[in-house]
Amino acid sequence: MADELFISPGCEYEAIKWFADKIKDGYKKVVITSTKRRSQSQNAFQHSIYGEISRYLISKGRTDCDADWVKKALKNQFLGWELEEYTNLLTGEITTKEVLKRTSKLGTGEAHYYTEQIIAWASGIGCEIKIPAKCEYRDIQERQNR
Repeated sequence: MADELFISPGCEYEAIKWFADKIKDGYKKVVITSTKRRSQSQNAFQHSIYGEISRYLISKGRTDCDADWVKKALKNQFLGWELEEYTNLLTGEITTKEVLKRTSKLGTGEAHYYTEQIIAWASGIGCEIKIPAKCEYRDIQERQNR
């Protein structure tokens, strides 16, 4: 499992020390994400994308590909699965099942990356996703490209 460090403004020195200790034995990959949950705007945009992809696939003869099907397929493709525990209410027995990762648990950065992956994939099959002129996704893209 990857090491995690939660940082906040004012603890930059401690973060630098932590990083220095982690890279002593060689190169590392560092991923920085926000701990804030994905926004309602990100959720709404993702759902509009599922709808656009669904309409595109249906127009190509894939009549089984409604928006819910598309959402599950994309989550499987880009987010994967996680283990979740369930408890039997009568016996207390705990069972573990694999479930698709939930987009509601993604941070804002993770949600943005997931959306980027979907848009790139859609483009690869000829489905161009319309990105509104004013939306959080476009705002994040513009900040990244500065």
